Amino acid sequence: MTVSPDDTRPESVRVADAIRAQITSGELRAGDRVPSVRSLAEQFGVAEMTAQKAIEIIRAEELIITRPGKGSFVRDTAEAPTPAGPSAQFAALSRHIDAVDSTVRELAERLQALETEFHSAQRSSRPPAK
Repeated sequence: MTVSPDDTRPESVRVADAIRAQITSGELRAGDRVPSVRSLAEQFGVAEMTAQKAIEIIRAEELIITRPGKGSFVRDTAEAPTPAGPSAQFAALSRHIDAVDSTVRELAERLQALETEFHSAQRSSRPPAK
C-alpha cells in the first residue's frame, strides 16, 4: 500500500490511515503483528520517526496494543475498553477552546467599545462646519 503524494496531510497521518485501512479491511486481523517501524518506513518511503508517529496515532485510537520487546499487535475489539464519555485529552481541548472563544468575544467587545469611543472623540474635536 502506498501513500498518495497529492495528499497534503502530514505523512504520519497518511501512514496511520493506511494502517487503519488494513485493520478495518481485515488485511490485519485481531492478534496480527503490525509491521515494525523500520518495515513501515521502508514500505511507505518515510522516515522511521514518521512511521513511529503513525503507530502512536493508531495506538491512541486503541486499534493496536504494544508489548515492550515484542512489538505492536492489532487489538481484539473485545479487549478494547468502551469509553464512558469523552477522553481526558478531548475534554481538556474542549475547555481550552471554550476559554479561547470567551477571550476572543471579550476582546471583540473591548475593540468595539474603543472604536465607538474613538469615533465619538473625532466627532467632538472637529471644528463646526461653516
